[in-house]
Amino acid sequence: MNIAQRNRIIVAASLFSILLASATIFGPTVFLIGLAGIATSFVVEFLNSKLRKEKFDWTSFAITPLVITLLTTPTIISQVWMVVVATAFGVFFAKALFGGEGKYIFNPATVGLIFIALAFPVYVNNFFDPVAGEATTQTLATIFKNTPNTIVENFKILDLLMGNYAGAIGTTYKLGILILGIVLMVLQITDWRVPVTFLGGYFVLSLINFLGKGYGANAFVYALYSVLMGHLLFSAMFVATDPQTVPLYKKGRWIYAAILALITWMIQNIWAFNPLAPNTEGTIYSITLMNAVVGLIDVATVPKVKENPVMEELEA
Repeated sequence: MNIAQRNRIIVAASLFSILLASATIFGPTVFLIGLAGIATSFVVEFLNSKLRKEKFDWTSFAITPLVITLLTTPTIISQVWMVVVATAFGVFFAKALFGGEGKYIFNPATVGLIFIALAFPVYVNNFFDPVAGEATTQTLATIFKNTPNTIVENFKILDLLMGNYAGAIGTTYKLGILILGIVLMVLQITDWRVPVTFLGGYFVLSLINFLGKGYGANAFVYALYSVLMGHLLFSAMFVATDPQTVPLYKKGRWIYAAILALITWMIQNIWAFNPLAPNTEGTIYSITLMNAVVGLIDVATVPKVKENPVMEELEA
């Protein structure tokens, strides 16, 4: 087992841990959703390896379906075929066609999610409120976008961290996301520059926005709440950090995450992008868009020979 395989196992285990936690909030049916995605990914990747006459990598098929599962709504259990479609579409078109593990350009999970979000918007925007025990189209993110005072006055930071409210399967238990995200950074499986710059940039933009609206000193509190809304924290920790789709060099990763924060904030906060149905979950779109320009960022940020660690090793 090489380092990349070990890292994939740790990431998959982290994602499964979040799925376990979400089961205590939304019920055990989330496991069926995850199982449908994992089985689909296994079949597509196994067939791809056979067609290419390559050895099947048992560590390669779990992460994408788990991310898709955790970013979908618990109510999708009644249309679980959508998870199958999203996984098959993402793994095949964004991964298998590019050559498989370690060769793709776009994050397969975001590609699959965008496909079902555009094809079946009604289903993916129907959530489950674990407190009321009923379906709802409202999440804290949608309420915060329109009336942030409602969220700040009725929910403490601890409430947001524990996740007992309507949202995507794996994005409400933010305490677990934070802990596991930090563990991955400490283990150097993910680069801390990406989530720190992404979240920090989003916080600063939100702070400027609230200051401009006259919130005064309270703008800092509202900006903090904005970072804890929706998919943002999960996407910053587990999606934007995909080692295959981030820039190769440190400077490029700063730039990548900073632009990612800007685009995400614009999609989620500027009405002109979607005036009739404001998009409060712009991370899957912004990450996919930035994946497309990672190559350009790499070209623009290639370090000088003396700054290149690989070249230094050769010279030594």
